[in-house]
Amino acid sequence: MGYSNFKTLRQALERLEVEEFNQNLFPEIEPVEPSDWLKQSLQFAELMPLTNEKSKSEKIISPILMEVSLFFRENITLYSGEDLYIDEKRDLSGSCDFFISKHPLKSVMQAPIITLAEAKDEDMDYGKGQCLAQMFGAQIFNAQKGKPQPHLYGCAVTGDDWKFMRLEDNRIYVDTKTYYLSDLPKILGIFHQIVHSYID
Repeated sequence: MGYSNFKTLRQALERLEVEEFNQNLFPEIEPVEPSDWLKQSLQFAELMPLTNEKSKSEKIISPILMEVSLFFRENITLYSGEDLYIDEKRDLSGSCDFFISKHPLKSVMQAPIITLAEAKDEDMDYGKGQCLAQMFGAQIFNAQKGKPQPHLYGCAVTGDDWKFMRLEDNRIYVDTKTYYLSDLPKILGIFHQIVHSYID
């Protein structure tokens, strides 16, 4: 139901009337070295089988996003599993894996949402389609709350593969590069660059 009904990127593009562009979104990345805590957390993740979206979200994606959130804790809040109900008839409703909102820690998610991450078990195309739908919903949410943003970032993640996207109105820019967990300093650097683009 809801966002999960967007099974492919093509389907999301057609249903939401969004135009796709391919672009190197981050031509210059300043790598950020992971903390010892994050390195240890990911090492612990190797001790258990990561066989589904939930386990990958908890053991891989969540620690990485938590590290980013901790670094920028004066400016952003990380939410996990929050519902975003915009338009049920258009399937723009349901829970999302991760949100980053541009405000210090608050118990209730508020606008503006600036970044989303969606975990998908080995199906990157499904992840991109669902992530685009959630980004589209977040864009509407921000506008409804009187805090529209010029762009919104999203990331579809299989655990090892990370694909970034940027939504501007009805245009989605899909990064030509795929980043891997072995590129962790670059992944962290990208999230730092994204957050800086909103707070600088």
